[in-house]
Amino acid sequence: MTRGTRSLAVLGVLTLSAVGLVPAAWATDAGAELAQVAQSGEQRAPETSGTPTAQGSGITQVQSASSMTGEGQLSAPESRGSQPSADVETTGGVPASVAATPEGAAGRAVATAEDAAPNGATVDTPIPEIQAVGEGDDSAMVGATVTTVGVVTAAYPVGESGLAATLDGYTIQTPGSGGVWDEGRARSDALFIYAGKNGRIPAVGTCVRVSGTVGEFPVMTATSNPSSLTQLAATGFTQVDGCEAVAPTPVTGVPVDGQAEAYESMLLDPQGTWTITDNYAANQYGTLALTPGTEPLRAATDVVVPGQAARNYEAANAARVITLDDGTNTNLLKGAATEVPYAYLANGAPARVGYHVTFSAPVVLEPRHGSWVFQPTSLVAGHPDRAPVTVTGQRPSAPTVGGDTRVATFNVLNYFSDLGVDEAGCMGYPDRTGAFVTAKKCKVRGAYSREAFATQEAKIVSAINALGADVVALEEIENPLAVGVGTDRDATLARLVAALNEAVGPNVWAFVPSPPVVPADEDVIRVAFIYKTAMVTPVGPSRIHDDPAFRDLARQPLAQEFARTSDEKTAVPSFVVIANHFKSKGSVPEGAGEGNTDSGDGQGNANAIRVAQATALASFAAQFADKPTLLVGDFNSYSQEDPVTTLEGAGWERVSGRGEASYVYSGRSGSLDHVFANTAAKPLLAGVTSWAVNAQESIAFEYSRAGMNAHLAVEAEDPYRSSDHNPEIIGLNLLGAGPSSGTNPTPSTSSVPGSAPSPSAGALTPRGTGYPATSSSRGRRKNAGNSRRMTPANARASLARTGVDAAAPLWVGVLLALAGIATRSAARRGSRHP
Repeated sequence: MTRGTRSLAVLGVLTLSAVGLVPAAWATDAGAELAQVAQSGEQRAPETSGTPTAQGSGITQVQSASSMTGEGQLSAPESRGSQPSADVETTGGVPASVAATPEGAAGRAVATAEDAAPNGATVDTPIPEIQAVGEGDDSAMVGATVTTVGVVTAAYPVGESGLAATLDGYTIQTPGSGGVWDEGRARSDALFIYAGKNGRIPAVGTCVRVSGTVGEFPVMTATSNPSSLTQLAATGFTQVDGCEAVAPTPVTGVPVDGQAEAYESMLLDPQGTWTITDNYAANQYGTLALTPGTEPLRAATDVVVPGQAARNYEAANAARVITLDDGTNTNLLKGAATEVPYAYLANGAPARVGYHVTFSAPVVLEPRHGSWVFQPTSLVAGHPDRAPVTVTGQRPSAPTVGGDTRVATFNVLNYFSDLGVDEAGCMGYPDRTGAFVTAKKCKVRGAYSREAFATQEAKIVSAINALGADVVALEEIENPLAVGVGTDRDATLARLVAALNEAVGPNVWAFVPSPPVVPADEDVIRVAFIYKTAMVTPVGPSRIHDDPAFRDLARQPLAQEFARTSDEKTAVPSFVVIANHFKSKGSVPEGAGEGNTDSGDGQGNANAIRVAQATALASFAAQFADKPTLLVGDFNSYSQEDPVTTLEGAGWERVSGRGEASYVYSGRSGSLDHVFANTAAKPLLAGVTSWAVNAQESIAFEYSRAGMNAHLAVEAEDPYRSSDHNPEIIGLNLLGAGPSSGTNPTPSTSSVPGSAPSPSAGALTPRGTGYPATSSSRGRRKNAGNSRRMTPANARASLARTGVDAAAPLWVGVLLALAGIATRSAARRGSRHP
């Protein structure tokens, strides 16, 4: 007899009893019969009490389905799905594939020990019980041998595509689970099954029963490995029929730590637009770092002041980024992996920082290598057609900035015409064939082979000639004197100019020669100037500022005065450009004083050294106060850091920063390259912007990675990733009767984007965050928790408010009673439903 017909009968009897037409005992007998039938084995899921228990993370947990009530009865949560079909394999009279989870996420319930133990049957442990957290984020059941049931949502066969470090397992999830995001979830409904090198891997969509030992990957203590993956070591499985499908859970942002553990290994469906914020590992580990929204993450001290504001900003950044993995742990720069295509990177599909990403397939949330990742449901390395995302964007062409004279700054990425192959004992970094590409721990720093140098030079020449600049300040060009390989300080600079002229015509470019006197102690790389002979003419010799603030620490600044070459009337007789390359953040020189060790305020190492260099530069440049003067180059400082504010305090206005960020480091975009103008130069500015030709590109397109993958060319003839820094371009109005007005020019280029959204200094979540929005229809069940439970008292009140008399319920009761009794009789004769 079905539950509905029994309820109908009881309702009719209760109605007749209320008006005195039948004995009240009839209703008691009907209720007793219902209880008897329920205890005989008919499946039903009684409503859970819903009593929450406190969790350290602030997430509430509904009472576990395996806990016993005071009367010794199993309290099961309300089911979200349908009941199991009759042909499901059963254990002890209870369908073994049914999962009763603490959150009530599944429509099926796996039999627990309390159900099956009396019959001596195999016990299926619900996945959420295995995922219950003990020490750290480790399962409380580590070391236990369990059996569980789930639907396969992801599969990673051993050695697929010839790769060595495959995941060698698969992921299962409680049948019928998933769907809308549940803020109150406390335990995951999914589990990674480690099959090992010889284990069987079922197909995605299969429902399986597996037995094995609960563990964590990697195997470390909970305190030393706070983000480990709970897994079950199981070499085999048995297929189970009739399981409900799993539904991906829509998400609109990055799960934070307190949420992620409760969704470990579960199938997620990221919604909306995401942006690539880092692609540095795309060619080595097949990963992209993503952030929700339409802008990449910004370097904290390029937006807010160093200190607590920067720490808060970076904390917000960290909460908004997640890695998209490729379904393997393989190092793609080694062995057979170099012969397969990358997951998300290809010629014609560069996956640049700032490109937008939309998800076309669900992914699995996993902790891998100490952080949470979106894992595709199958191996994508070697199979880019399986990618769960669509990436869109367009490489920018060189912008225009207006004006009649243009100045640029360009970092040429250790351009050394002296090569490692010619240095005795010099080794190199090899490509996949073993041929050395770049020098390794040698006196020279650039290309090792002539082939590699030709690629590097071709890309740099292409980029510089595309700038449209008349004067270019260069950083990181070889100083042969300091290297000790020659007597001509300008030999490498001359080589670059020759290559530029070979591409565009004779005598288009020339270089500014070194001054008669040069410092005794210089770095092996230096700054320099090149210029177009038809547009400008150097005025006098260049000047090197050999100050103790730079000596043996960085590159000395180089100043040069130029005059515009033209038959037209000029507004100004000449202008000055000073090229710079401050000390990097990467190290603290031996014996450096206080303020040079990274303090954690966002400025990195050697900050005091860079401040001293900024002070020395301002003092040196003061001699040009009566001439329009620009300070340009790589200051190795973001825009809100002390060296930049030191220059601004000395009267120099930073006029750059309106274009794309000039550098990308560790997934954060910011400008280390700047342009400063003095009072005389500001009225002449027609525009300042950067060209995002390098920093946003994957390092896979850099000459140093040539030959690393059989399916990717570094595109030697185009300018993209010719360096790791973007050039800055300045437009000046030097010709005509008078300069243009305005001290804060806006770059006249369609390729300059608007400023990126920036969180406030104290905000922990920048604009566009929110994971997932609590008011979203994706984030919560519709009207969950808002319905008012009907009690006898308010039922009577509701009836009274309708204004009906007693005659209607009397006749309805009679009819309901007769219908219920008739239906009961028919059901007893014909139904044998278990």
